[in-house]
Amino acid sequence: MIGSKARHDLDLNGRIFAKDWLLPMMLGITIGLAISLLDSFYRILNSASLLISNLNSFFRILSAMIALCGGYLIVRLLAEDKKSGCGTDLLLERYHWHNGFLSLRDTIGRTLASIVTIGFGGSAGLEGPSLLLGGGISSFITRRLGLNQRDVKKLFLCGSAAGFSAFFRALLTGILFALEIPYKRDIETEVFIPASIASITAYFASAIALGRAGKIFGGTNCPNFSTPSLLHAVVLGILAALIALGFTKVFEKTNSTVEKLAGRFSMLYIAISGGILLGIIGLLYPEALGLGYDFIHKTTTAGLGEFDLTMLIGLLIFKIVATSITLSFGGSGGLFVPTLYIGGTLGLIYAQALNLEPSGYVMLAMAALLAATSKTLLASVTLVAETIGPSFIIPTVISAALSYFITGNISLYRNQLLNN
Repeated sequence: MIGSKARHDLDLNGRIFAKDWLLPMMLGITIGLAISLLDSFYRILNSASLLISNLNSFFRILSAMIALCGGYLIVRLLAEDKKSGCGTDLLLERYHWHNGFLSLRDTIGRTLASIVTIGFGGSAGLEGPSLLLGGGISSFITRRLGLNQRDVKKLFLCGSAAGFSAFFRALLTGILFALEIPYKRDIETEVFIPASIASITAYFASAIALGRAGKIFGGTNCPNFSTPSLLHAVVLGILAALIALGFTKVFEKTNSTVEKLAGRFSMLYIAISGGILLGIIGLLYPEALGLGYDFIHKTTTAGLGEFDLTMLIGLLIFKIVATSITLSFGGSGGLFVPTLYIGGTLGLIYAQALNLEPSGYVMLAMAALLAATSKTLLASVTLVAETIGPSFIIPTVISAALSYFITGNISLYRNQLLNN
């Protein structure tokens, strides 16, 4: 009898070990390699887009039309879910209402649509397709292994965390973002350990495959912590909350306007018109289009007075408009990176207006805007800790918490629930 119980316990522990440790590790390796392919494909398309744009600046309009029309047509032809837009929202829909079920067609279709959209100049982030790709691969493998719905759903989120961490190269931020994003006022703590295992293996698998660190941020010179820093943190938290409210309002209004137009006109014509609008923005502010990594890198390394203040204000406004057009007029992608872009621009405007050392306030504003628009407070604070170190963490907590609570339950994501 004792031997039978011991064998039962051993068998149970073995299954738990395989499901919570070995399987996340295998998923992480697979997802990390898949993310490296995503990254390589994006770079090829982006090089083609730059080649087109460099021939003549007016070709930016052509490139933007390819971005939105190409993204829209790929979703229509390949995916089961025919709606374009934010990949993170589709991830949340599948997580909350479909127990982590994401078909292979939707995984491939939406990922390719995002690469084309962003590669040819659409204003969106590749973290959306990275989350989707990771979650989709996990959903496919776990269902083939015959796991129950609860485990499929849990590992779906683990795969998403792995995809995000592998692409973004900020390990703890990626894990926390994937665990916080399902809810506005809650976090999926149960998934933390398997998500960490999957994310770590995905991170190293993609780093080995790509052969470079690929960090989005430059080396930042963080100002020393002081009492004035706390006052600036309060002001920036309030400003970030106001910008976040404006961003979400513009994004929602653009979305609802396109939904009304889609009832009267072909979505392909809407995508073409969106591409023309996006191209015109590109003629005025070319930095507002595309992934925006280069500009984000510049904001974190910029010296005082390096950018014209009027140009920065224009970039902040037009990045919001360009992102709203991209993800409403037929394009696909994510909102995380555009949020960092807008937050970084806000921090740079604030620092230059008050003659402050920019880098610390740029990161602080990024964290505050991210906390407000995505309701991911822990991930936002961790982002600063991972990139510029813990010395500026207290002002970051103040800014992020203020913007998080001032904006209430407002979020960029329709399918984000209030709590678990």
